[in-house]
Amino acid sequence: MKRPISLAHLTVIELNPPDVFSAAAEAGYSYASLRLAPASPGKEAQFPMIGDTPMFRETQRRIAETGVALFDFEILRINRDTRLTDFLPVIETGAKLGGKFVLVAGDVEDEPFMIDKFAEICELGAPFGIGMGLEFMPWTGVKTLASARRIAEATNPPNGHIIVDAIHVDRAGETAADVAAMPKHLHCYFQICDLPAERPKDNETMIYQARQARLPPGEGGLDLTGMLRAIPADLPISVEIPMAELAKTMPAVARARMLREKTEAMLQVIEAPARG
Repeated sequence: MKRPISLAHLTVIELNPPDVFSAAAEAGYSYASLRLAPASPGKEAQFPMIGDTPMFRETQRRIAETGVALFDFEILRINRDTRLTDFLPVIETGAKLGGKFVLVAGDVEDEPFMIDKFAEICELGAPFGIGMGLEFMPWTGVKTLASARRIAEATNPPNGHIIVDAIHVDRAGETAADVAAMPKHLHCYFQICDLPAERPKDNETMIYQARQARLPPGEGGLDLTGMLRAIPADLPISVEIPMAELAKTMPAVARARMLREKTEAMLQVIEAPARG
């Protein structure tokens, strides 16, 4: 495959960081991501990964043992009270593990504020060689790809990028054409998943689908083929497909392998014209 394919931690969120790499290797991935900081502080378990902890050292060992590299890590949430220097331990940990990008979420619906903070956080990550991936989500302060572009283009740091997630493109009411219009240098990686075509009418349902009830590629109603054709041909793909109900009966490795196979099958269809 031309594109690197990474197993997102959210897809196998029941696993601790060392086991993510073992599962990724067994399921046929070359890359994986880690959630080093919780998406919902106080509501989500925090793995003891910051600092020279036993779990951090075991994660280093599994990365070396399996050959699966850390691609990206998460999550840095910017709000009004955020002190960006508080993010340094997470950034340092991800950098020590070899991560290339960190996911940044903006919880403030104020673009001038976010422009300033995104510029600062990019500057914070630059000495570590870490790319900052701003992810728009319809229920956060940065709700659309258009908003994320305005923020990133106003700051324009070398390590400032945008993460495009199929669910967020669709749920924000945007299309593959909007993705295609984004300059190549702003792309970070593409998070693949599928979902029912009908859009939820409330944020609570939207968040539930995003965090627990996505579908494998090709089993929903999103314009995945259009989005995949819209992104750069070599852009890495992150398989971020949490399926809480299926996880009750299908082990993490089996799910990860199935999702990789379905992702690769869709990519083969997309890439077939170029080969022919």
